[in-house]
Amino acid sequence: MIYLHETHEVIGGKMDDFSEAMRDQWRPLIERDGLARVLWFFKVPHGTSVSYQAVSITAVRDWQSWGTIVERTLNDPAWRAWNRDVCQYRRDVVSKLLLPNPRSPLQEVDLVSVEAPADDGLPSLYLHDTGWPYPGLMEEYIETLHTVLQPQMDAIQPPVITAAAGWRTCPGTGRFHEAILLSKIHNWELFSFIITFGEPPAQPGEWMIEGLKYRDRWESKLLRTADWSPMK
Repeated sequence: MIYLHETHEVIGGKMDDFSEAMRDQWRPLIERDGLARVLWFFKVPHGTSVSYQAVSITAVRDWQSWGTIVERTLNDPAWRAWNRDVCQYRRDVVSKLLLPNPRSPLQEVDLVSVEAPADDGLPSLYLHDTGWPYPGLMEEYIETLHTVLQPQMDAIQPPVITAAAGWRTCPGTGRFHEAILLSKIHNWELFSFIITFGEPPAQPGEWMIEGLKYRDRWESKLLRTADWSPMK
């Protein structure tokens, strides 16, 4: 299974219209015939990163399915209409394909059973980390994400933040030395202490020390689920 990661640059003031169009027009197109399934649709909260940005993550059955989707995107009349109409809400979109890390909590997705939970009016917050390991240390970085960082997060009970999925960028679709970790924030009040006061001093063997062996540049952004996002 492969995953389509898209970063959408939305026209100012058009985020709600864009979100509705993604739900009502784009989602039925990409999910047609069971080739793919939208998992998350996020909005980037103002004050945490670039303005008017959204992120979608979609599971695609296999490479043959992806080829069919690409062909439809270019030639199918409904897709061509979408590509034209969405420009009234979106400036541009940057897409890349992701492969799940061997130890990622998310590997395969049942493309039939992913359904939106009952809307309780409360969105979920996620931390989206993109790391760029040193050249030649991609595999070691990915392994350490799931053998050092993930257990360190899981050891905190009740949970504050837990890993939801880990991917690497598929060769040929973006930067080669790039990995993404998507983590769900369960307790914002406790998590926000890191922003206010900084992380506590790291001990040998902990992530903030071990991670520097493999990379020293990464980007973190907060994501908030839209009310229609299938996964919360």
